[in-house]
Amino acid sequence: MFRTLYSRLALTLFVLLCLVGLTLNQLIRHSTNMYQQEVAQKLNSKLAFNIASDRMLIRNQVIDREAMNDLFQQSMVVNPSIELYLLDPQGKVLGFTAAEGKVKRIEVDLGPVLQFLENPSKFPVEGDDPRDPDGSKVFSAAKIEDENGLQGYLYIVLGGEKYDDIVALLRDSYILDSALLVLFVAMVAALVAGLIIFSLLTKRLRILGNVMRSHAAQSGNEEEAIKYPFVGRSRDEIDELGQQFNLMADKINDQIQQLRRMDGMRREMVANVSHDLRTPLTTMRGYLETLLIKNNELSSAEKTQYLETALLHSERLGKLVEELFELARLDSCESVVYSEPFSMAELVQDVTQSFQLRAQQKSIQLNASLEQRLPLIYGDIAMMQRVLENLLENGLRHTPEGGRISITVDVDSGQVVVKISDTGCGISGEDVPHIFERFYQRDKIASGDNSGAGLGLSIVKRILELHGSVIKVKSELNHGTTFSFSMPVGTPS
Repeated sequence: MFRTLYSRLALTLFVLLCLVGLTLNQLIRHSTNMYQQEVAQKLNSKLAFNIASDRMLIRNQVIDREAMNDLFQQSMVVNPSIELYLLDPQGKVLGFTAAEGKVKRIEVDLGPVLQFLENPSKFPVEGDDPRDPDGSKVFSAAKIEDENGLQGYLYIVLGGEKYDDIVALLRDSYILDSALLVLFVAMVAALVAGLIIFSLLTKRLRILGNVMRSHAAQSGNEEEAIKYPFVGRSRDEIDELGQQFNLMADKINDQIQQLRRMDGMRREMVANVSHDLRTPLTTMRGYLETLLIKNNELSSAEKTQYLETALLHSERLGKLVEELFELARLDSCESVVYSEPFSMAELVQDVTQSFQLRAQQKSIQLNASLEQRLPLIYGDIAMMQRVLENLLENGLRHTPEGGRISITVDVDSGQVVVKISDTGCGISGEDVPHIFERFYQRDKIASGDNSGAGLGLSIVKRILELHGSVIKVKSELNHGTTFSFSMPVGTPS
């Protein structure tokens, strides 16, 4: 029943108003009672003194019975709401105006009496009620003294039994009922106003809840996510929550689109892997079956040629599998970069020398231009060597005979910049954004070059990402291509 925030707020408000109403009722009753007692005690503070000064009720420790009875009878006629008690110096009750059997105490505590006599301006002061063993009431008191000293006390209870009966009747009076009715109406009005205010305050929360449910019910095919209708700056926590939900919804939508693109890429990759694996396997199988079937008909030279061709395809197959495993390792969480200080110039020099023979075989000029005293950089040497090797292999594959490949390493704005340029066929503008995609081979069909699987540049891109760097490319069709990346100088963060 109380599952919504509005219903819980309404219940909380109702309970609080009931508690406040009961508390106010008790406070009003208590305050009214205390006010009446204070007024009565202030008005009658001198009553006992005036009576005790007018009549000598005790003389030489002997009670004047006639004077006491006469005083008690007059008090019952003049003010029946008060009760008079005659006390000895120790507080023992010697006489009273109440009916026989009504007095339950034979002794009154003198502490409040002495407090009343010593500080008559601090009211109300309550003393013992002789008719109630546990009760207390306001009073007026005075010493009874003669030439021999203190003879006792005149103790006047200002709210006697008849006073209590009248007060009990007044509790059911029209005025009290009207006051309670006004209090009840005020509580109901406060409850209605609170419910209206809570409804207005929770309206935006209900809207946000509906938006969230609608967003959760979306199939994921919608181009735009259902959003909280937020306009302008955030005014309060609800608007801030709505704004954060909109940001979250946009992020979820972007992630869904990325997952779709990745799923499409995965499907395409599986198709490409199947094709690239099937081609060398089929070729190897064809040559080996030919050798097996026509073994006696083939010459030694033909057998050697068939075996070399099968070996070439097996090497290509092995390289493809190796690149696939390497790329999977780089994409996984297990890929760790073991950074250490090293000289990029020395690494470039070593990799360049290892490719000199292949470049000479293709009549390609391979040069390295290194700035003197290059600073050390931090990175994984094996990974950075693989970056340089893949870029050089890519350059050798796409540079014709008589072409040139140059590597430069210099420092720019605290970065060691490496550039690898070739004078090959270049890349068209529409192909440049895709060359780092896996299995993208722009010239495989056109040129018939099956030596690559389209993973080399993807591996380069991933390794540099792990080092916090990016690979850049500039190319002009039929004029060559330049790849470049940079590494920060200094200790790693």
